[in-house]
Amino acid sequence: MGREVNKAQWLGMFAFLALGMLFVACRQVPNDTLNGGSGGEHVRYARLVQEARDAFERSPRQVADVELAAARYDEALSIRSDEYATLWLAARASAWLGEYAGDDSVRERHVRRGLTWVNTALKVNPDGIEGQFYHGVLSGLLGDLDNSYGMDAVKQIEERMTGLIERGTDIAHGGPQRVFGVLLLRAPGPPASIGSLRNARKQLEQAVEIAPDWPENQLYLAEWEFAWAKDKDKPEFATRARERLNQHLLGADAKPPDGIGLEWDVWQAKARKLLADHA
Repeated sequence: MGREVNKAQWLGMFAFLALGMLFVACRQVPNDTLNGGSGGEHVRYARLVQEARDAFERSPRQVADVELAAARYDEALSIRSDEYATLWLAARASAWLGEYAGDDSVRERHVRRGLTWVNTALKVNPDGIEGQFYHGVLSGLLGDLDNSYGMDAVKQIEERMTGLIERGTDIAHGGPQRVFGVLLLRAPGPPASIGSLRNARKQLEQAVEIAPDWPENQLYLAEWEFAWAKDKDKPEFATRARERLNQHLLGADAKPPDGIGLEWDVWQAKARKLLADHA
């Protein structure tokens, strides 16, 4: 399963880790699950799942295709909701839409539905790597969209990603290390939260080591380098960051991974903003 996630060209979904970190009232990330059946309409179910997979994998990926995928998964899961693979794939589509689909209200609707799907996946298979990963991702997205979930979202991200890292899991191009690293980079430090530039460095460098050709890993390591340069008055790290962004995202030779379209535009926009903010 882990390899299947790595083949999926997606990932633009970690801007949520800015979170705002405005820990007002603390609410727990919803733990709703589906109560659908597990039988009947086998042919229709299989057709809907295949249509959903095909829509998500269209290249380059666009919002309309992933919305279609989510709609087909929704239909399929109304027939039966006991297949782990279908549930986590549906959650993945929701996480992608939670990053890219329209305004905040639309994104939140996708995220909440995705949480129901991933909670059900973990009910079916509590040890599932993909379910644990997307539960952390979707929790973070909800924390971004509604800061009242912020404290619990941080807890969920930390527990899910550290668990996957301890298992030696390779998923989503260094995903656990990247997600946890960005959380450590952007969160306030103790006692307010778990933020730590030193700890963020370890995770983000590991993500780059695992998947150096995945531009998002390079993007967030550059963000860390700018932060470290400012915090420690070490301008050489800012120079490294600029070189990294030019090589992997903005230079003439920088190219997106196969199948990546909208995500690449978003990553490049973030890279340009980093450069402008640290000019």
